[in-house]
Amino acid sequence: MKILVLGGTSFFGLETANLLRKEGHEVTVFSRRCPVPGLHLDIRQSRGDRTVEADLVRMSVDRWDAVIDNICYDAADAEKAVRVFSGRVGLYVFTSSSAVYSTLDSAPTPYRENMTALLPPKTAPRRTPYYDYASGKAEAEKVFLNAAERISFPVLMVRPPVVIGPRDHTLRAYSYWLRLADGGPLFLPGAAFRASYAFSSDLAAAFSALLGCGAGPGTAFNIAGGETLSLEDLVKLSARIMHRDAAILTPPKDWLKENGWTPAASPLSGGGGFTLDVSKALKELDWRPSPAERMLKESIDWFLFRYTGPAPENYAGRKAELALAEKWKMEVK
Repeated sequence: MKILVLGGTSFFGLETANLLRKEGHEVTVFSRRCPVPGLHLDIRQSRGDRTVEADLVRMSVDRWDAVIDNICYDAADAEKAVRVFSGRVGLYVFTSSSAVYSTLDSAPTPYRENMTALLPPKTAPRRTPYYDYASGKAEAEKVFLNAAERISFPVLMVRPPVVIGPRDHTLRAYSYWLRLADGGPLFLPGAAFRASYAFSSDLAAAFSALLGCGAGPGTAFNIAGGETLSLEDLVKLSARIMHRDAAILTPPKDWLKENGWTPAASPLSGGGGFTLDVSKALKELDWRPSPAERMLKESIDWFLFRYTGPAPENYAGRKAELALAEKWKMEVK
C-alpha cells in the first residue's frame, strides 16, 4: 500500500512509519521536522506544515491508499483534511485521544467507544490546557464523523491513552525511572487510581491492523494495553525491572500544596481512575496488546542505555523534593 503518515518523525509516529515500511508498504512521512534521522532510508520524507492547507494540497497530488494523521488537534485541522483528501485516499486514520471521554458528562469507566455518541458534553467544564486539548480532539472527531455520514469520507479513529515507549519526547514515564535510578523517594498522589496505558509498539501494530480491518467510515477504536495499572503498580513494576526499591510517599494533597510541592514532579498523577475497554479492538482487529512488563522493560532499557537528551524539566527541583520527603517522614514518625 501507498501510505502517508502525517507526523511520523518522533515517538510512535516514527515507530509506525518504520513498521509499515518493514511490512513492505511504500511510506511517506510529512512533518515540519523533516528530514530527521531514525527513519528507514527507503521512507520518503516531505517537509511541510500540517496547519497550512497549501502544504496538504501538495501532498494530495498523489492518491494514497491510506493516510495516518497523528497531528490533527482541532476542528479546523480536520476540515482541512476532509477538503484536501476527499476522493484522494482509500482510508484515513485519525489519531484522536481517550481524552475525549473527559469532555463527557458523568461518563463511567471503563470508557467505551459508543459513549461519545450516547452521553452529553459537560455543560460547565473547568478550562485547563488538558481540557482544551481534549475538546479539540472531540471537535475534530465531530468533523470527521459528519464527513463520514455526509460523503462517506473513509475515516477511522483511534483513541489511545497515555503512550509509553522508547523515544517518548514527553519524558513522563522517564520522570519516575530517573527518580528510581537516583535511589530517593517519590511522591505519588493518586497512586491507587487505576489507568490504562498504551505502548508505542502496540499502537504502531494497531495502525497496521487498521489498514485491512474493513470497518465502516466513522468507526472508533480504543487502543491500549490489556492490563490496567495503578500508578503505584507502574512504579513498583518499573523498580523491579530496574532492580531498585520503590520508596513511595503518599501525603495528602493539601499537605503537598501547603509545602510547595509541584504536581509536575509526578506527571502521571491524575484526578481519578481512567481505564479503557479495548474489547472492540480485540474482537474486530487482528491485534493483541503486549504484556506490560515486557513493554516497560524495553522502554526503560532504551531510556537508561540509549537516551542522551536532557532530564525532564520536573527533575530540576529534585533536591528540594528530597528535602520535602525528609520533612514528611519526620511528621509521620
